[in-house]
Amino acid sequence: MDRVTAMTDKHGPAEDNLLQLIASKEKELEAKVAQAKAEARRVVDEATRQAQAIRERARREVADLESAAQAAAAQEAQTLASRRLAAAEAEAQRVGSRASERMREAVALVVRRVLEGLEEQTAVREPVGKPARAGSDEGRAP
Repeated sequence: MDRVTAMTDKHGPAEDNLLQLIASKEKELEAKVAQAKAEARRVVDEATRQAQAIRERARREVADLESAAQAAAAQEAQTLASRRLAAAEAEAQRVGSRASERMREAVALVVRRVLEGLEEQTAVREPVGKPARAGSDEGRAP
């Protein structure tokens, strides 16, 4: 029998204690590994929940920012539209005033030309020289 076989065939109480100690340590280490795995799972789950909460909060913030940007754009568009409308109304007022002034000038011109035409027609009908007597052909143009 060689020395290795002799060692495995013979073991005493000290060797039994050593095997029990190794088995005990192995169980202790297995428990610690299981506990570490459970803790790691808990940490990962908590980190996942926190990440989901952060993503959800970021989504809400983005939605709020989008709403605020849309509201600001709508307000800016309304402001620009109001300014343009006011400018257009002012221009329409100026055009109306100018049209009114020009209308007075046009009416005066028409009246003057009508009166000039009447004066010309009246001048053609009146005889040159002495006025005609009633019932006579004197002073009338042939």
